[in-house]
Amino acid sequence: MDTRFRLLDVSKTYRNRLGGGRAASVAALSGVNLAMGEHQVNALVGRSGAGKSTLSRIVMGMEVPDSGRVLFRERPLAMVPRRLFCRQNQMVFQNPYLAVNPLFTVRQIIAEPLRLAGMPAFACAEKTSELLELVELPETYRDRLPHELSGGELQRVALARALAVEPEFLVLDEPFSALDDLTAWRLLLQFKRIFRLLGLGILLVSHNPRHVGALADRVLVLERGRFVVGASPLSRL
Repeated sequence: MDTRFRLLDVSKTYRNRLGGGRAASVAALSGVNLAMGEHQVNALVGRSGAGKSTLSRIVMGMEVPDSGRVLFRERPLAMVPRRLFCRQNQMVFQNPYLAVNPLFTVRQIIAEPLRLAGMPAFACAEKTSELLELVELPETYRDRLPHELSGGELQRVALARALAVEPEFLVLDEPFSALDDLTAWRLLLQFKRIFRLLGLGILLVSHNPRHVGALADRVLVLERGRFVVGASPLSRL
């Protein structure tokens, strides 16, 4: 299996201010090693503060580790052209209400990356319709604003936007955490169908092992910045 991402002895520490001129160091990641294959669905679970979001941001090049190496297709991530990388790898964030422009309609949200890529208006409109159908939202939703959608509906819009540039890999950072359990399960099954249809590689970050078990090829448990080898996700949370 070809490797898409490889993390080699990656560490990241944050310094938190405590007041009175004092500061405390918090190790978010400590010597993490990880390889993710092409088209593989990886799930990363752990309690809040385990380092999951830090790892996902480092994989996406949004943060730089203090030490260690991050490789993309065996090439240092820092040497990969950012525009090319972002076209091939996209991220869906935990809170869709904070990840979209509240003044944009659904059509504008989904079409934004296409417009920035220089796609003509008529082609953007056609592609937007295709993506709405893919995520099972009615065409009538095109002109709705984010506040007119439920959390699950807006998360589907966020997914459609991420898929607009036809990436090969997605990072999903706690995409179901703000939803009730029934909505989360419905959305998870819908996402699973889309991922299989498109053959995408996935890194799914979650604190809920029941969600990831239905989707992932491999489940990794992160605890205090380190992987717990041989751990059952359900036993650790």
